[in-house]
Order: sequence, then C-alpha cells, then structure tokens
Amino acid sequence: MQKDYQNINIKEEIGKKINTFNITRNNRINMSLRLKKYSDKWKLIFFFLNFEAVIFVAISLTGESILNENNLSVFSVVAGIFSIYVILIQYYINELNYNERALKVHYHQLDIEDLILKLKKIIMNVNIKEDTQIGNEAKLIEDFDVIMYEYQTILKNNENHDPIDNKKRLLSEIVDNNQLLKNNRDFSMDNIILHINIIIALVMPLIIVLIFRME
Repeated sequence: MQKDYQNINIKEEIGKKINTFNITRNNRINMSLRLKKYSDKWKLIFFFLNFEAVIFVAISLTGESILNENNLSVFSVVAGIFSIYVILIQYYINELNYNERALKVHYHQLDIEDLILKLKKIIMNVNIKEDTQIGNEAKLIEDFDVIMYEYQTILKNNENHDPIDNKKRLLSEIVDNNQLLKNNRDFSMDNIILHINIIIALVMPLIIVLIFRME
C-alpha cells in the first residue's frame, strides 16, 4: 500500500519513531540476555570439557597398568584428538566474546532509552505549549533530526540483533510466558554449536568406558 507523505505531522512522526525505538530497544534487551546466557552455559561446558580432557591425558600417560597396548594406543589417539578439539573450540568461543558483547548491547539499549526520553520530552513540550508557529515547528524538526542522527550513529556502531531476538519480542506481546517457552526455539548457529558441545561433554565419559571394556 502506497504511503501518503504529503501531510506528515512532526508530532505524529515523533510518536512513530518512539514505537520504532522501543522495538529496537526490546530486541537489544533480548539479545543481551541471550548472549549472557550463552556465556554462562559455555563456562559450565568448558569446565566439563577441560576436566574430561585432563582425565583423558592422565589416563593415556599412566594407563599401562590398566589398559593393554592396543587399547592404550586407541585411548591415546582419542585423548589427543579430544584435547586439541577442546583447545580449538575454547579459542573459537573466546573470540566470540559473548559476555563482552552482552554488556555492549546492554549499554546500547540504555542509549536508545535516552533517545526515547528525549523524544517524549519534545512531545510533552509540544503538548504544554500547543504552539504551531513556524519558528517553533522548525525547532522541533531540528531537535528531531539531531536525535535521529544519534540513533543512526548508534545503529551503525553496534551489531544487529538476531532474528530470534525479534521473534521473542513478538511472541512476548501475543502469548503468555508458558506458550512463549514452547514457541521460542533458538535455531541460531551459536545455540546449535553450544548444544553440540553439550552432547560431546555427555558422550565422552561413555567413550572412556567403551575403551576400557574393549578386549
């Protein structure tokens, strides 16, 4: 549908932008919480992965008395591969800086909140004065342009949110909390990699048991 831009009113335009800013801010809040959750989960996963890697290396170095030669060779290969994997995945996740990004996005949403308050202040001043003189209208537009420039600068200097963050916001507006948990599936690559490593951390003790039971 074609939009009519001929009768744009500065007060209505400010109201629309407040809604837009609120949407962006809520997406940033969801993004910050999501990244913080990734960071917390990875700390727990790395604890188990590193603990298992230490167990693997210790057994491979001192396993002559409990493993036969063939089993010890297999165990040493698995231990070496697993240890290298733990080092590489830890380096990869550290480079993603989940905790630092979560904090940066948190400050970003606070900056947007400041801009929202500035826009609301403009509207309140208009409501108080109800003065539509050309000079005052031009001052409103000038103040509005300054805020929009600040908003665009903030967006350019920060990473964009993931679709899952917007989906969570939309779902929170139309369903209750229980339904939100059921429908808000996170299929982002970050979450997929995280769950793959949860599986690895759970499977590795079983591999140790299997190798010990090999004839």
